[in-house]
Amino acid sequence: MMETTGNDGNSVVRARRVVIPLETDEELSTRQELSVKTDSVLKSLFPLTTSMRLFGLYFSLNAQLVPDVGGDSTRRCCCGCESWNAGRIYASVMLVVTWLNALRHCIVFNGNETPGIDLFLKLGILTSASLQVVLRSTYYVASHTGSLDRVFRKAADLWRADGLVPKYSRRVKVVTILCWIFLAADVIYYVNMIRNYKELSDPSLIFLIENFRVSRPYADIIKAVFVVLELESLASWALTQAMNYIVMMFLYDQFSALYKEFSGCIGARGQFSGNFEEFRRRHQAVSRSVQEADRFLRISNFSCFCCQLAGIILVLFVSTFYRQHTVSSSAEGAFLFICLLVVNLFGLCLAAGLAIIVNHMVCYLTPRIDLY
Repeated sequence: MMETTGNDGNSVVRARRVVIPLETDEELSTRQELSVKTDSVLKSLFPLTTSMRLFGLYFSLNAQLVPDVGGDSTRRCCCGCESWNAGRIYASVMLVVTWLNALRHCIVFNGNETPGIDLFLKLGILTSASLQVVLRSTYYVASHTGSLDRVFRKAADLWRADGLVPKYSRRVKVVTILCWIFLAADVIYYVNMIRNYKELSDPSLIFLIENFRVSRPYADIIKAVFVVLELESLASWALTQAMNYIVMMFLYDQFSALYKEFSGCIGARGQFSGNFEEFRRRHQAVSRSVQEADRFLRISNFSCFCCQLAGIILVLFVSTFYRQHTVSSSAEGAFLFICLLVVNLFGLCLAAGLAIIVNHMVCYLTPRIDLY
């Protein structure tokens, strides 16, 4: 390209060279292969991500992946990160609804509570609502920053076995079906419980209907709204726990596959016969995926551990010292508290167990690679 400048009637012609990078056939083939792998991984997650989109727990910023110049990794180009698409708007509205739904549980505290069954039930409900707020907020930030998408997109570049995608497709379907069975069963039970609100019913519903003297038709409308809010709250817990499990299993399988291949390259006398730099690159990439996932999983797991531990303590406490109002009051009350105990124990074990598994793989594999 020629450029002309003038000075006191004299003109100087300068040449400016513009370099336009061209994509080689090998880079184009690598990019297409990566795109196919990425689509396969994301399609395997479709049932779970679709369910999360339905409740505003996940949205995508439609980012593109561009092959890096060094060929080592991929970098993420977000041209429209700051734009508000429909998914992000819906997720933001649902986030506000979740916060307001959690705040409604605070209206039942009048400041005159004394230690008893009513106070401990209110504290248990407030603890559960706080956990749901934290989980939804965490996944909103994970979707907004793209951390969740990057974990799965990096997995597409690291996976070498074609059989992993069908494996995860089946696993995601099973997990999603279990989540929907749990949601349906709990909503049916909640509807049956508030139909004729009793002692173990929703305290905020009883407070609203009795203190404002709501007539029968409006009371039915309020109950219907509360059922929808209950479904949204349960989905915030169940679907995020399911996604935590899938993310942790992604990371675990990446470390496991890398360790298996690395061990196969070590001979009987300890000699290494593979491409060590390739293994080091893959190990660093998996470690970066762990760091990426840790941005939202550490908050999610910590909140699950604390809130569900508190829930277990409250359930055991009221079941032991207030048996006449809980497990001994009726078969329905006994069933409710057994279910609460099982759900909290399951969530606590899941949060602690998945973190321990991945930490074990990181601590076990890293020294072996660094040794060489």
